[in-house]
Amino acid sequence: MQLLGEMLDSTVKTFSHRTAIIYENQEISYMDFSFMVDSIAAGLQGLGIKPGEPVMIFMPNCPEFLACYFALVKIGAIVVPLNVMYKAHEVSYIASDTGADTIITVSGLLDTVIDIRTGCPNLKNIISTGDRLPQGIISLDQMMDVSVMNYVIKQEADYDDVVCIIYTSGTTGRPKGATQTHRSVLTNVWGLWPVNKFNENDRLICALPMYNNFGLNVVAMSAINCGAGLILIERFDAEKVLTAIDRHKGSCFFGTPTMYVYLLEKYDAQKYDVSSLRVVNSGGAHCPEEVAREFEEKFGAVFLNGYGQTEACGFTTLNPYDGVKKKNSVGVPIAGTWLKIVDDEDRELPPGQVGEVLEKGKVFSVHGYWRRDDVNKEVFKDGWFRSGDLGYLDEDGYLYIVDRKQDLIITGGQNIYPVEVEEVLYTNPKVSLAAVIGVPDERKGELAKAYIVLKEGEKATEEEIINYVRERIAKYKAPRMVEFVQELPQGPTGKILKRLLREREMRK
Repeated sequence: MQLLGEMLDSTVKTFSHRTAIIYENQEISYMDFSFMVDSIAAGLQGLGIKPGEPVMIFMPNCPEFLACYFALVKIGAIVVPLNVMYKAHEVSYIASDTGADTIITVSGLLDTVIDIRTGCPNLKNIISTGDRLPQGIISLDQMMDVSVMNYVIKQEADYDDVVCIIYTSGTTGRPKGATQTHRSVLTNVWGLWPVNKFNENDRLICALPMYNNFGLNVVAMSAINCGAGLILIERFDAEKVLTAIDRHKGSCFFGTPTMYVYLLEKYDAQKYDVSSLRVVNSGGAHCPEEVAREFEEKFGAVFLNGYGQTEACGFTTLNPYDGVKKKNSVGVPIAGTWLKIVDDEDRELPPGQVGEVLEKGKVFSVHGYWRRDDVNKEVFKDGWFRSGDLGYLDEDGYLYIVDRKQDLIITGGQNIYPVEVEEVLYTNPKVSLAAVIGVPDERKGELAKAYIVLKEGEKATEEEIINYVRERIAKYKAPRMVEFVQELPQGPTGKILKRLLREREMRK
């Protein structure tokens, strides 16, 4: 088994002159990217960065992000990617939690980093891109200009050494750092490779943020593993993605369901040639069947629904490229991953019965959450990861996600799964985006409420939407209230943040 740095080196030897990264107007070959990585690695070692030392990367999608990632991995340090929307106090928390005293950033985020120093006295090294940097800031550009033609990095590490810590969204309390190892990342990458049929002639589009697991491991690592080209887009924009497919012949795209909704809205067959696109992966949330069907129809690409989490370094299940793709299913386990469904007393359930999804395999780091032994004991039991998601398996082993446990609505003793209601709402031709949550009710306990974003130029009434749902599923599942909004709160990957909608209701 290779280490992550060795994976890159193998690809460079085989595909040295092929394009590794396309970013804006730049095309970087694998050989040039390797020089970037080794130059940064030499510079970081010169600063005294030691194996096992956490280093924060506070950058949007750009070639420097990926070069810093591999540079840190090669010298045995631990990468701590940070959400670029974090404020100073959020970065300070992670710096304190990991013990990191070095941060690498871009000039556009430098003011936020400088603010951090006040509440983070242990921050020793600030490294940034850009010219005319303030005194005391180390230039990443100058670091990359240093010639390392004869520089050799001796990669000594164990496959289960931590290479990365990605902090979860923290929906329950403070964010937790999910550790990732050489073994767990590469197991996921190698599991996705045959399912998607990735090859060196592909061009994978990464519009997901690389500080997120989906963008970093599923997209970027998959491209480098097979010597494909990686088209980097700093931040998701539907028109930029469509242009990338057209201009750079993008063949693989990865996104959350809302991204596919936006791509469908912006797609114009007279303006964009999308014939190069052959496969897309959807994850991060349930993708309505109507969205997947329409996308396949208009784009002509194979649409694969999948399921996974940061703790598993990416997807744990995915529908097969060849073979049977089942409606509303998130597919079957990738190689080296196992699933089971259990009830509240941890008894395994037969096919068709809904319970909590438990997973295990080498995609999970043996270290669990960073310095959170208390949480690890609850979440990782007897080698099984408790996902907190409700789902069921069919007779063929295909997984269906019903909802998050915390999103389940119980009204008058009846269970309502918001995903099922949202699936119906997305079949309404007037609806662009939809989210269903439970709101408190003195008599019923909870009532279902739908938040709706209508398509441009469309009009609808609350009664019309409620009746539309009642005509298609059991009446008790239909929302009792509908609120029309201009937008829904979304995370950096486009995932709809229902907890913010619940918080909004609590403030009323």
